Amino acid sequence: MKRSLSLFFTLLISILLAGQEEEKPTWEAKWDQGVQVNRSDGKFKIKFGGRVQFDVMNIYQNPSLSEDFEAQNGAEFRRIRLFSSGTLYGNIKYKLQFDFSTGDAGVKDAYIEVVKIPGIGNFRAGHFKQPFGLEMQTSSKYATFMERGLTNAFTPERDLGFMIYNKHFNKRFAWFAGYFFPTGNVGKYLGDQYRLTARVSGQPLYKPDGRFTVLHLGIAYEDQFQHNLEFSYSQRPETHLAPKYVKLKVDAVKRADVFAGELAFVSGPFSIQGEYMTSRVAPSDTSIAEHSIYNYSALYGLFSWFITGEHRNYSQGKACFGRITPKKNLGKGGAGAWELAIRFSHIDLNDKDMNGGAMTDFTFGVNWYLNPATRFSFNYIYSDVLESGSANIAMVRFQVAF
Repeated sequence: MKRSLSLFFTLLISILLAGQEEEKPTWEAKWDQGVQVNRSDGKFKIKFGGRVQFDVMNIYQNPSLSEDFEAQNGAEFRRIRLFSSGTLYGNIKYKLQFDFSTGDAGVKDAYIEVVKIPGIGNFRAGHFKQPFGLEMQTSSKYATFMERGLTNAFTPERDLGFMIYNKHFNKRFAWFAGYFFPTGNVGKYLGDQYRLTARVSGQPLYKPDGRFTVLHLGIAYEDQFQHNLEFSYSQRPETHLAPKYVKLKVDAVKRADVFAGELAFVSGPFSIQGEYMTSRVAPSDTSIAEHSIYNYSALYGLFSWFITGEHRNYSQGKACFGRITPKKNLGKGGAGAWELAIRFSHIDLNDKDMNGGAMTDFTFGVNWYLNPATRFSFNYIYSDVLESGSANIAMVRFQVAF
């Protein structure tokens, strides 16, 4: 009897210990478009990645434009970035991203986020992109063209600040609202300026199965309190190595309000996308400006076609576009994914007595996605600068992003 009881308890303890061993979380490292380390209970997830973008540009300005602007052919590392992001204890997220393209380490993203807060959704604090603009929210890794359209002159980028956001109706409706300091990439601000930024977006049509189809609609607004300081807008043609052909500067401004409308439609390999932005600038009483309000605007529209049958991927969680995955990677009989695209873009910084110029760009692009991490791009830009002249620009980019 004693022997039977001993065997019974020995077996029971073995079963309990085995159960504990099975329940103990385990760690797994894997490659999923980046190095990922995950714990089996889902409470800890860490990802490491980066990107390299090397650009080469050839530019020709006609004589009239060359009288005002000096342009040279060139090459540069447009971006060299490393990042780590992840989830801690199930409800805390973070991201750290640094750029080394200038030779020094510059902070791009550095934030902490608390998720799934009852009645609010998600709260983020640190240095990150303001919630404004479809093309700006789409990472440069996944943008259709090498550079964003001329509307980018009005688009706020990364700043220090706070943001709350949430998604509803199975992620088909999203809203974002934040308070920011105009720090750019410096990481420090002292003063009285601030930015109030909000974005709302939705997908009235979303069909991920079969022929991928999505209709994206969005609006965004930013109130910029300038505290009677100098204010400016400037823009290059759609290449980072070209001169800034349009420039506007106002000596003292109380505030500027920027409004944006977004539209995108994807049906299988075909897609269209466009944005319209307008800026309302209110000079201070001490300004030399002759009027109390000035209005400036910009817009773009693009068309894209994957001749190999892929489609642009849409991220419902971020309300923007994501990574392209070829049906067949280059090698072993595959040729990767090929995309043709064209874009019209225009900016007008002329109004009343405060004029900074106007410019129109026509851009043609070819993208070759060798695999989900590697992409070669060619862009040709014809840039027409009002009353100044025109430029013809050819660019190529070699990119690895994971």
